[in-house]
Amino acid sequence: MRVMLLALLIFTSGCDLQRLTVNQTADVLYQGSVAIDRESDPEFAEDAIPASLKTLETFLVSAPDNAKLLEMLAKGYYSYAFGFIEADLEQARVWAAEEEEISMMSARAVGFYLRSRDYGFDLVGSSDFEKYALAGDEAKVKALLQDMEKEHAAGLFWVGSGWASAINLSKDDSDLVGRLNIVELIMDRVLELDENYFDAGVHTFFGVLYGSRPPMFGGDPDRAKVHFEKAMAKFGTTNHMIPYLYARFWAVQAQDGEFFNTLMRQVATNNPDATPDRRLNNTLARQRAQFWLDHREELIFE
Repeated sequence: MRVMLLALLIFTSGCDLQRLTVNQTADVLYQGSVAIDRESDPEFAEDAIPASLKTLETFLVSAPDNAKLLEMLAKGYYSYAFGFIEADLEQARVWAAEEEEISMMSARAVGFYLRSRDYGFDLVGSSDFEKYALAGDEAKVKALLQDMEKEHAAGLFWVGSGWASAINLSKDDSDLVGRLNIVELIMDRVLELDENYFDAGVHTFFGVLYGSRPPMFGGDPDRAKVHFEKAMAKFGTTNHMIPYLYARFWAVQAQDGEFFNTLMRQVATNNPDATPDRRLNNTLARQRAQFWLDHREELIFE
């Protein structure tokens, strides 16, 4: 019996030590995650990010509730899908690629967006919230959201962002589309808790949400403009994805060709080195802006 107890103590101590080591490593990785944001070569970043995400998941096995690992994974899967797969998907549609290829790319993006959402749920840390949100129970979700504090904003943001992006690419999936109301409730709460998280990402979210749809389908150009302007005022000069999305969605829905040209040219000529910690983001924004300037007729009809 003593031998068994000793073995159990050694095993338990080993697990605790492993968790402690992973938690300390997570702190280092979190601080160093800016390295990928500073990357100047998008192709190199696209190749490197998947391996980095799987490495984070390896650490997560030993510390499944580590908030920094969960936040990096939620952000990483979202950013990979948006920054690379969706960019390729947009170009494939313009170039009239085979429908099978487009479907495969869309499915990959949706899968990664949902991973981001699910890591967001883990970061929030409430199984009840996840259960009722997935079930579409508005009353329960509203009640649980009111109990959440600023520390929950990051998790909620990635739940909403990942979920909404998956819905956007799954218009024929009634189960996903039917949860857009839950997503809006979640992002409304993020707006209350921390509107500046992820470069005022919640304002950009609502700018896209209300600016990408005609009024008969829930769009609201005026509300969209208010949110975009708030994001622009806070981070528009350092995060060039904000003016890019402003032009790509609000200007296109409004068919304001002059505004579209002004913002897209501004982004296409930005110097990514001016803000080193957002170099990759701004390089990707520049590439996408130039693409749509070259294919302006696909968006602005004159």
